[in-house]
Amino acid sequence: MLQTTQRSLTPRCIPKPHQIRHLTALQRRTLSAPSTPTTRPKLPRISVETRAFHNSLKDEVAFSAADCSTARRPHFDKILIANRGEIACRVIRTAKKLGIKTVAVYSEVDQDALHVQMADEAYCIGLAPSSESYLRMDKIIDVCRQSGAQAVHPGYGFLSENATFAERLHNEGIVFIGPPSSAIVSMGSKSESKHIMISAGVPCVPGYHGKNQDPEFLYQQAKQMGEHNITSITHTICAKQYQASRF
Repeated sequence: MLQTTQRSLTPRCIPKPHQIRHLTALQRRTLSAPSTPTTRPKLPRISVETRAFHNSLKDEVAFSAADCSTARRPHFDKILIANRGEIACRVIRTAKKLGIKTVAVYSEVDQDALHVQMADEAYCIGLAPSSESYLRMDKIIDVCRQSGAQAVHPGYGFLSENATFAERLHNEGIVFIGPPSSAIVSMGSKSESKHIMISAGVPCVPGYHGKNQDPEFLYQQAKQMGEHNITSITHTICAKQYQASRF
């Protein structure tokens, strides 16, 4: 018996009349259905002017991209990292990606540290205690002059929140990579920073931040706020003096 499948029912292979009775109903309907030729839709022809316009756009975009890549240069040619350890290594790696040369400072015990090896230049600024090395503003500024560093990245800790250091760099014509000295002073005071937030419309926890520090007056203020109150020291330097006075 002749086995005929639907796959063989193409215009090039039409079964004979004596073979049609062996076909299934689906195969018969497929065979009797009029063939609709599949024609590809005609796309509109692009005129010569349109093609030339598109090509000019491509050239303009390519030129703009090349122009931006050459014009976008880092703000500094060389920066000094006034820190050590992992934070200094991170700054150095990022600076290298931006094409910026780096200057490291180190104490005598950190002469073999990783950030010293990674930097393009390294200068020893003192002994092991940070008060004689990483906290010496004068020595860091001297290294900036010697190396030609245009800016200082403080990292975190050490001199990163020192408004005096930021002001001295500004007076020397060296950029402090961080907030201005006025912002450091404002954020260093809890009461002043809270006043800034309140004036900006930021919701804050209610409290008293005035200059009247009389115990009886503070007690009355605490009663107005409620049962649970926290007494906070305004400045960090006051906290250090308070801790030192306890011992």
